[in-house]
Amino acid sequence: MSQPIILESSLSWSGALRRKLMADESFALWLSKAGGEPVTRRVIQDWFAELGGGGTLPVTNLRHVLRLLRARVFYTLMVRDINGEAPLHEVVGAMSALADLAVAEAYKSVVTSLVEVHGVPRDPHTGLPQEMLIVGMGKLGGRELNVSSDIDLIMLYGEEGETDGRRKISHHEFYGKVTQRMMPVLSEPDADGQVFRSDLRLRPDGDSGPLAWSLDALENYLVVQGREWERYAWLKGRVIPCKAFADSETAAQREQLERLRRPFVYRKYFDFDALASLRGLRERIRQDWERRASARNGIDSIHNIKLGEGGIREIEFVVQLSQLIRGGRAPSLQQRTLLTALHKQNKAGVIAPEVAESLGAAYIFLRRVEHMLQYREDEQTHLLPRDPSLCEGLAAVMGMSREEFDQTLADHRAFVSRTFRDAFRIAGMGDGEDNDPPQRLPEAPCADLADHIRQVLGEDTPQASDLCRRVDSLLESHRIRSLSASSRKRLDALLPAIMSASASTEQPAITASRLLELVEQVAQRSAYLALLAEYPETLARVARLVSASPWASQYLRRHPILLDSLIEWRTLMAPPDFEQIGAQLRSELDACVLADGQADMEQQMNLMRDTQHQVSFQLLAQDLEGELTVEQLADRLSALADMLLAETISRVWPLVQPRGQRDNVAPPRFAIIAYGKLGGKEIGYASDLDLVFLYEDPNTEASERYAKLGRRMVSWLSTMTSSGRLYEIDLRLRPDGDAGLLAVSLEAFEQYQLNHAWVWEHQAITRARFVAGDAQIGQRFEQIRRQVLLAPREAGKLKEEVRAMRERISAGHPNRSTDFDLKHDRGGMVDVEFVTQYLVLLHAHEHAALLENLGNITLLGIAAKTGLIPADLAEKAANAYRVFRKRQHALRLQGAQKARIPDDQLVEERNAVMQLWDKVIGD
Repeated sequence: MSQPIILESSLSWSGALRRKLMADESFALWLSKAGGEPVTRRVIQDWFAELGGGGTLPVTNLRHVLRLLRARVFYTLMVRDINGEAPLHEVVGAMSALADLAVAEAYKSVVTSLVEVHGVPRDPHTGLPQEMLIVGMGKLGGRELNVSSDIDLIMLYGEEGETDGRRKISHHEFYGKVTQRMMPVLSEPDADGQVFRSDLRLRPDGDSGPLAWSLDALENYLVVQGREWERYAWLKGRVIPCKAFADSETAAQREQLERLRRPFVYRKYFDFDALASLRGLRERIRQDWERRASARNGIDSIHNIKLGEGGIREIEFVVQLSQLIRGGRAPSLQQRTLLTALHKQNKAGVIAPEVAESLGAAYIFLRRVEHMLQYREDEQTHLLPRDPSLCEGLAAVMGMSREEFDQTLADHRAFVSRTFRDAFRIAGMGDGEDNDPPQRLPEAPCADLADHIRQVLGEDTPQASDLCRRVDSLLESHRIRSLSASSRKRLDALLPAIMSASASTEQPAITASRLLELVEQVAQRSAYLALLAEYPETLARVARLVSASPWASQYLRRHPILLDSLIEWRTLMAPPDFEQIGAQLRSELDACVLADGQADMEQQMNLMRDTQHQVSFQLLAQDLEGELTVEQLADRLSALADMLLAETISRVWPLVQPRGQRDNVAPPRFAIIAYGKLGGKEIGYASDLDLVFLYEDPNTEASERYAKLGRRMVSWLSTMTSSGRLYEIDLRLRPDGDAGLLAVSLEAFEQYQLNHAWVWEHQAITRARFVAGDAQIGQRFEQIRRQVLLAPREAGKLKEEVRAMRERISAGHPNRSTDFDLKHDRGGMVDVEFVTQYLVLLHAHEHAALLENLGNITLLGIAAKTGLIPADLAEKAANAYRVFRKRQHALRLQGAQKARIPDDQLVEERNAVMQLWDKVIGD
């Protein structure tokens, strides 16, 4: 009997299909029709119903129906795949959907039969029936099952208790019985075949542990005994939707499980101790097939496309390694599906685009080859054929010639193998291509640490004696005495290395003292002791940073998570791409969700703070290396603040909407105006933000809603969380100051500025700018600002007002020392700023170029070009302002509370500023 054309290629390759059609000729007609349409979850459910599924089938009937259904899915996917009609996501998605359905139906059938004897297991807190949570692990968890796959399951339940039937048993016994009776339904072969081989060995304690675990027992196990390979396994863990009781509710248990799984798999503070385990895991992957192959008559690994060199398992390791290392701080990387995870890593800049593209292509190709091998005899195999005719046949069903197939396979596997060997460098945890463990700290040249300190600093220097006492004090502190044995051993190796690293800096004793303070701060987190011990080059970089700046040292102590970034020095020295950073931040914030799907605000707030700290630290490292001018630094810190303010609006606005109206809400008619340092793009690492909130919205509730938005934004920005504070916010420059409305309508702002504002408020608006929110409101603000600055003013009266305000500034910042205050003393920065503001307010209506918010130095140059001030005086004052800013910045990096210098320094610069003041505003 001739077969339909659609089946020809499949029949020529698959002995399993030929046997199926010989046993059931009518199946050929059904298959030829089914092969023309994609196999979806909905299609599989329809087929299940057609075969007699639905309701709650007795176990015997269900076994038969599920095996018939599996045959339909398997052979339809075969025909579609071999004909080039089914992409990989259809094949693995359909097999995963089949597994979900089979597990759910087997569970429902078995539970129903057990309830008749033992009664219902109930949640002791709610009294509702308590379902089992069946977790799909591995490829089932990631919805990536191959066509002849095992399924890995872990069986869990919520609370202990007893069933309520005539023959009561404990919940532990009940769920154990459920598990025992489910497995044959799925995996026991009979005349109809089997559905899925099922494996329970990934459960806690493996084969020696109970078949089903309570959530409390699982939590205790993961906290006390959870190992690195189990983090790797739980990465894909997914609860399969199962329901045996109509009135049950599993949301709380699912949320509880997710609260256990996420922090176990994804850790904010990556444990560098875990690197050794992950390296060991990589080596086991390398060696696993060799051991198995040796037991199978020496077949070498090159023929195994899953476990062999350059195979599927190596791709999985590369992608999942980056997830384990970075996923705790980048929620967008917390993906169960490999190709989605790879895409997210590419988008986040974790993996180079060309590497991601090649890995993705290799994965799709190898998975398709895997399926072709399994279609042949419907068996779980990953071995390439050796018979030449079978090799030709494999190439043909892949749609390729033999030569093309062999070359493509070899190229993919070679690339995967190189990438696998380079996995730790790609993940940012190593430099060498062979990825041997990083060189450990060298042994101290002296057996005694005190001798080593004296050798570094000099035999009889006071600094050496002070440092010895400081080390003794550290070792006697509670934090150090309470360390585990392994951490204390690591610290003992680290201390002499700290002295050696300090010796290479300009001030060894000070550097060593600051490093000891850092060690004391982070000692309770073994991850950071491990980082400094495992990566000597990182220790050297930390030494250079803390030596250069006590402020940098303090910043690192406050945010030790930043130590991780010192491993990737090249990335740290690259200019920040704020467009990319902003896009990635939005992606990460979107991924911050609780187990119930709601936004995790605490995690979002921490993530924004971590981003701010990371970029600030990146700029700090570049600053201390001399890569940035003060102006470049301020521009980039201002761009960072602008980005974070814009993101804050988008995250907070939904929170001020009435409940039930927070989805798809229209953007706010709201804008943030920056004054002061942010307005002039002159902020430093720890600057406050002077902000004014404006809105334009005809809604009758607008005033109250935007005031609420403003309050929530201030809280979002300035609240101290576990990651610190984002920015201190100052709103006193809004109309009427502290007595005014928190958010001001655009109309009220305009009326205030034109009719009621003080001169000093007009001075402030000279360097105000729109930074975030509704761009149209930003344009209207700029129009109002220009209108204010263009208003004609009488020179004498304006001088009086400016001089009076300058006196108030001086009175508010008294300097009783003999030093010169770079900012507030006469001849300092404030004088330059006031002169510039005066020139803008008095002459902008004549010289439009003065209207732009271009900074004091540029505006002085414009004033000189227009003849308002002498060019040589403008240049000298501008240079003085630049020198003052640079010196002020250097003093702050050295930890100075006030920017003051000896009175005999920068005399020429101060005189230039005084001359400018006297020329423009003086009597």
